[in-house]
Amino acid sequence: MNVIIIVFLSLAVTISLLHLIISAIIMTQKIRLASNDVTIRKDYKYPSIIILKPLKGIDDGLEDNLRSFFKLDYPDFEIIFGMETYRDPAFEIVRKLQNEFKAVKSKLVVNDFAIGLNPKVNNMYNMYPSAIGEYIFINDSNTRVESDFLKKLALEFDTENVGLVTATIRGVGAKNITSIWENLHLNTFVAPNVFIAKIFANISIVIGKSILIPKRVLDEIGGFTVLKNYLAEDFLLGVKVKEAGYEIKTSLTMVDNVNEKISFQRFLNRHSRWAKMRRNIDIKHYLLEWFSNPIFASLIMMSYLHNTDGYLVFSSVALLKIAHDYYIMKLMKSDFNWHNIFAVPFKDLAIALIWFTPFFSYKVKWRENKIKIGKNSILNAA
Repeated sequence: MNVIIIVFLSLAVTISLLHLIISAIIMTQKIRLASNDVTIRKDYKYPSIIILKPLKGIDDGLEDNLRSFFKLDYPDFEIIFGMETYRDPAFEIVRKLQNEFKAVKSKLVVNDFAIGLNPKVNNMYNMYPSAIGEYIFINDSNTRVESDFLKKLALEFDTENVGLVTATIRGVGAKNITSIWENLHLNTFVAPNVFIAKIFANISIVIGKSILIPKRVLDEIGGFTVLKNYLAEDFLLGVKVKEAGYEIKTSLTMVDNVNEKISFQRFLNRHSRWAKMRRNIDIKHYLLEWFSNPIFASLIMMSYLHNTDGYLVFSSVALLKIAHDYYIMKLMKSDFNWHNIFAVPFKDLAIALIWFTPFFSYKVKWRENKIKIGKNSILNAA
């Protein structure tokens, strides 16, 4: 029995380290070798784009986040903000920016009508009648972009068969330990695994922080109505687009996810919610995630062996994981201090413990609503 356990743990550590190597190779190829510096074409007829910006409360750096969209260098775009109530603290910030950038087309839709249990989808559904344009850009309020962002994303629609483009997410702005954890996880786990899932399993992972989709394609798959009762509305949107016969692309153009001062409770709630969502979408792939955390696997081995060999394995793996994450953070040009990298083992252990939560609970608290997650992340009132 002891031999079987040691063999299993050794295999888990080996697979986890192999995952790190693959992650580093793929991100190097994608960022350094791929044509991620898209040439902005002056002769290109850029389509009109409507930006849907659902709002709920004050995110980190909200005013500067929204300002970056008002400052976009794009020939034909409009921003539509949506919120449930005029009492939302984001209301005054939107009005301030609309007055500051009067030349930029924008609207504010305030409507609490709900078609389902996903509050973000309800918000976008209420904004959609005001969206008159060729393309729809769905974007979260905690993101920030460069001025040429939309041009680069629009150029990804280089064939008629491309039905959706999502940007690579990059965490920035950390000012406390849990925000450091968040940005480390986004940059060194989430971003690489989007490409790994596509290459090895032909799974197109769509992240709702940044989605550009032709309006005709969105209408063809049934609009926001088909997403109304799913937690993973972004993933389901990708599934629907793919089922309709279109290609999904992940652009190497970065969208910055601003995380400055996330509380531990918020970090815990967010990642346990995402864990329960992934577990209910595909249990097989969720179980495989256990083999992508070498820190946790080597810690179990160290605890089990409880000898010098165990300590050596754990310390060696921890150093390799720190080196990997430092390399990826530098590769993605994320804003981080070098000493933040020593938070890696603690972040990975926190994520490992959160990984177990879906096996004990299906309920989550999301935007002050208590809901239960079912198969494919379908929502039910708790």
